[in-house]
Amino acid sequence: MGLLVAPPDDPTVLVPVSPDVAKAELVRPIEQSLEKQRLDAQAIAGSFVPVSAIYTAAKREHTGWATTIDGERVIHSTLAHAVRECREELMTVQPGGSRLSYDLDGLDHVRGPARHRTLYQHAVRTHAATLRHIERLIGAGCEVRTLDHVFERLIIIDRTVAYVPGHSEARTSALEIRQPSIVSFLVQVFEEAWERGSSIDPRASRTVEPDIADEIQRAVMRLLVAGHTDEAIARRLGTSRRTVAAHVSRIAAGLQSRSRAQLGYLIATTGMLSGDEHSEADPGRLSA
Repeated sequence: MGLLVAPPDDPTVLVPVSPDVAKAELVRPIEQSLEKQRLDAQAIAGSFVPVSAIYTAAKREHTGWATTIDGERVIHSTLAHAVRECREELMTVQPGGSRLSYDLDGLDHVRGPARHRTLYQHAVRTHAATLRHIERLIGAGCEVRTLDHVFERLIIIDRTVAYVPGHSEARTSALEIRQPSIVSFLVQVFEEAWERGSSIDPRASRTVEPDIADEIQRAVMRLLVAGHTDEAIARRLGTSRRTVAAHVSRIAAGLQSRSRAQLGYLIATTGMLSGDEHSEADPGRLSA
């Protein structure tokens, strides 16, 4: 720590040094390094001023409705910067399945007075890791709701810019949308989905409430009637293929169906998806 030093005339002896002097000697190179880094950061920021001006002017002249962002690293950096710049409201839709670079799980979220709302699928109600993440979000002031199934990933910042996935197969691109009419439409889509969502308490039991279970089962039936495979349904609902198969098996047993084709026909023709509470094939009884 530099509190004892040998004098020049007698290297066999150690004499005490003032703690303030010893501390200063230790801190000085760190402060010098920090000052150099600060100056370097200022120089980098200054060199980008003319570049930013050119880029802003080019974007202003651009007549397209969206800007493509390619590469996971660039997408992540773009979103991180956009979220940090959020001042009023952040709206996000986070479907299940494999996490992508434009999920917000690893990004700094909005701080201060900005409102943050996010939508997940009902399936997250039994997923411990996601529930822990949701608990952190709620603790930071975020509002979270879930739906039986949600549309693709969506991030809307201050109702002025939206981010959606780009190429549906590559999954390594995103679109930045600043066209006011399109952003307004996406806001409306989010608001309508938000109204249909159910609030979630991640600290509660991981059992799914009856109403939520019924919504999930009805979603399975809708997708089954539409001809989707169990794997496709699982992808849409953000759950496992085994869980979907269990739902299908339960529905088939309730309707005494002997084949998948017959099952789809029975669901479509018995009024199970019409909201008729007096139907013999009541989905509430099936889930029980």
